[in-house]
Amino acid sequence: MALMLFVVAIVPGIYLIYLLVGDAFGILQGALQLTRDRLIGMGIGFGFLIFSLTVFYFLWGSIFAPAFFTSLRARYRFNRTKRTVYVLRPKRYGGNAVLDWDRVQAHVNWAPPSSWTPSQIANDPAAREARSLEGRRTRYLLLYWPPLDANDPERKGEDIIWVGDEGAGESLWQYIRTYMEEGMNSVPGPSAGHWLRKGFSGASEHLEETVMHRSHANDDLAGGGASTGTYVNYAANMPWAPLNSLAERLCYWPTFPEEWNSDCGQKRRESGIGPEEPMRWAVKP
Repeated sequence: MALMLFVVAIVPGIYLIYLLVGDAFGILQGALQLTRDRLIGMGIGFGFLIFSLTVFYFLWGSIFAPAFFTSLRARYRFNRTKRTVYVLRPKRYGGNAVLDWDRVQAHVNWAPPSSWTPSQIANDPAAREARSLEGRRTRYLLLYWPPLDANDPERKGEDIIWVGDEGAGESLWQYIRTYMEEGMNSVPGPSAGHWLRKGFSGASEHLEETVMHRSHANDDLAGGGASTGTYVNYAANMPWAPLNSLAERLCYWPTFPEEWNSDCGQKRRESGIGPEEPMRWAVKP
């Protein structure tokens, strides 16, 4: 949708440039005649240009900037050898960071704040019920690093990341905690479909691997083949798949800096399909 708005916004500008270039050649050749229709066309072009600039101004920060010319996704790497968490993310969301595992605090049932104000939540039973229902709908694993000094007004050392998918809270936290504290032999291996494409996706790849992955996983758990919800989800997202794949090409794939030495001594591929963890490698003693 953001890509469609982007195209709608720039097309009028291209049309106006076409008119101005044509008029410039007409002036040089002494053959330009500013007819009524041509003046109306130029006025419409200027109007659309102003409209486009207005759209960019008001929607850039909330729609365009998070989707275009930025990191395709945030990436985290948990290094149990150094007891460190490595974070790759755009500057607008805090920038890259190297965090100390021993200071982390996990919130396994974090829910986004409701639109209700604190006073409404305190005084209105309906607002409290709405907040409770919202919390049950959307729960995430949030990892928080408090400031190094609680009295520091600049709150140095404070950081926060969201990990995993919606609803992954407690189970994902126990997986990460067990791996960091006991090692990879203490956690279950990944399932056949539990992997991440490192890099850009084609339209069908985006649809199957990103959009439909959760539906396919639920169908596998149910053991009854594709459900009605899966077919509905597929039909609803299929028209958007080519646009999402194209929009990926307007971003960059973030890679971990070599100077971080964050791979625990075992090189990880930055392209192709494969799990973003060392389970397929021989375990070092």
